[in-house]
Amino acid sequence: MSAQARIPRIDLHTHSQVSDGHGTHDEIVQRARERGVEVAAITDHYDPLDPRLGAADVVRDPARLQTVLSLRDSVHRLGSECGVRVLVGVERGPLPAPRLGAADLDLVIGSVHYLVRPIAARPGDLYNPEFWQAYKEDVLRVAADPQVHVLGHIAGYLPMDPLLLPGSTFEERRAIEREIAARFFDRSWYEEVFRRVRDTGKAVELHCATRTPPPDAVKLGLDLGARFSIGSDAHSLDRVGAVDWALDLLESLGATRDDVYIPQVRPHPDHVPA
Repeated sequence: MSAQARIPRIDLHTHSQVSDGHGTHDEIVQRARERGVEVAAITDHYDPLDPRLGAADVVRDPARLQTVLSLRDSVHRLGSECGVRVLVGVERGPLPAPRLGAADLDLVIGSVHYLVRPIAARPGDLYNPEFWQAYKEDVLRVAADPQVHVLGHIAGYLPMDPLLLPGSTFEERRAIEREIAARFFDRSWYEEVFRRVRDTGKAVELHCATRTPPPDAVKLGLDLGARFSIGSDAHSLDRVGAVDWALDLLESLGATRDDVYIPQVRPHPDHVPA
């Protein structure tokens, strides 16, 4: 594979102490450098409309966006010093975030963390077809949203908390997600998702924490001309750059650099070059 076609080691989905991660921005950049990451993104949660949270929750606080914006220039400089292209962005929910323009940040991930249209649900009703139809509709809505650059974890970290019985483990949740995907995420839905992101210049995330979407769906996306983003969804420093699953999958499917979403660092609108 030529150098131009080679897929670089990238991680476009990490979280810092600004939201629910465990590392500072500086620590994440340093860990990315240690792991050989060439392009990294810090994408802390920001969702003022999240109905699951109280008004005092920091994820809903409009000041969160200003905090992220204020860190951009220093994080960009640190990345340059470390030899890592570092992007600063946010991960929002299924609804457009007020006061957030697509050009304000380097990257906006849109993830369906909850349903826009509330569906009556009870614990244990994991395979409620109405619930998962509403979820699929929300993913398609985000796929057409101009505020979003990347669709986050469309087949993993699903918003199934209202359906879960107490005490489920991480491994049990992942197994449930695989069954949900097998039952409800059919080819026609994936096709529509991939066509929308292709036509709007977005990307679908290869979510390394859950190893989703499945390989056959990724192959379908490549065949349809969709691009993929690579993200660890790291909340701890030891997970930053843990993207081997995605790189191996793309290589096995014959993907090249052109099939991968690699955004550019956006100059701060108030930045004046020296």
